[in-house]
Amino acid sequence: MTTSPARTPLDIPPHTPPHTPPRIPPLPPSEWPPALRSLLADSHADGPGRENLFGTLAHHPALAHAWLSLARVLTHEGTLGHRRRELVVLRTAHRLDAAYVRERHRAPAAQAGLTAEEIEATSADPHTHPWPQEELVLLQACDLLAANAPVPDGLWDRLARALRPEQLVELLVLAGQTATMCTALNVLRTPSDAQPSGSVPSDSAPSDGSAGRERRHLTVRLDRELCCSAGQCVGAAPEVFEQSETDGRVTLLVPEPDQQHAADVRLAADLCPSGAITLVDTP
Repeated sequence: MTTSPARTPLDIPPHTPPHTPPRIPPLPPSEWPPALRSLLADSHADGPGRENLFGTLAHHPALAHAWLSLARVLTHEGTLGHRRRELVVLRTAHRLDAAYVRERHRAPAAQAGLTAEEIEATSADPHTHPWPQEELVLLQACDLLAANAPVPDGLWDRLARALRPEQLVELLVLAGQTATMCTALNVLRTPSDAQPSGSVPSDSAPSDGSAGRERRHLTVRLDRELCCSAGQCVGAAPEVFEQSETDGRVTLLVPEPDQQHAADVRLAADLCPSGAITLVDTP
């Protein structure tokens, strides 16, 4: 009797039919926290096609802030270089059958110097395209990482000859971050943006994201003894919090902020790792 070989994760075919409604619909821009709206408005250089991604992350503002902070470091402060970064993203997205991520990164990949032929080749057998040796080994590593398979010493040695230690660390984090987003968007069935050019939320939308909600009075309480000097609240709501240059702890500037800052203050409270910020929200 013969048995079929075991299937690896990469052998499993996609099973979600096209045009399936998302399991968690992306929030419209009018309901995004101002900090998230500002991130999209300020990052046109990163390419179009992220409104549904941002709208999905908007369901969890604190997580959105953390994820986007990491993405910003990898994109703008990374050491791999733009071309290698886009190769990792495209190959990982191909291996995880993440159409949203692949389509989103076509434009950045072209800006990074990949030709149309090279972009298509990231979804084919790497040996069918004349990749330089250091890029071939990068793609092979992506295949193993996407399958959660061990990276053999021989492949690692070739990677180590092509990349510096900090670049090796960045490669693993980049592949993992890409895989995380591919998995989340696939499971949630998040669709690609209807208009690829993307759009920044209209200025006519309420700046505090409070469309359709009752206006409320917000009071902020800060326990400086609990403050661990992370500074996340200052980044989220600089009009309301200030970090001391002396001891690093945060000072509350505005105990009763206006509604235009309400969403930023709520995000600051969500981000505070020590729980030093308490909000009292009343009609």
